[in-house]
Amino acid sequence: MVDVHGTNELDKFNVKEYVVKAQILAGGRGKGHFDNGFKGGVHITENKEEVPKLINQMLGYKLITKQTPKDGIEVKKIMIAESVNIKRETYLCILMDRQMNGPVIIASPAGGMDIEAVAEKTPHLLKKVPVDIFEGIN
Repeated sequence: MVDVHGTNELDKFNVKEYVVKAQILAGGRGKGHFDNGFKGGVHITENKEEVPKLINQMLGYKLITKQTPKDGIEVKKIMIAESVNIKRETYLCILMDRQMNGPVIIASPAGGMDIEAVAEKTPHLLKKVPVDIFEGIN
């Protein structure tokens, strides 16, 4: 995996298939769009020469998703990773929950590409575990 601020870090990274992923603090990046008209904050390609083109379409532009402000969030960093075959996709996150007044671990065997839809349609597949900041996980 390589975090890039530009295309020069890519020279030493050689894999069969690349995942090019905009790094912002919001979900829904794959289904989002940029303020320059470019579609999707996550792309997969086998062509290494296409990677810098994808980077240039994302870096410095605002990515707009369901979870960003209306104007989007500027992409200042891109992650390049090796694409791998996925046998099973799961979801795990740790977030600060204001209702519980502390961190909560959320996990689901139903994957994470569209976790909002999983929460809405099959909430029984989400497991929420509050973390006591003094005692840890019970």
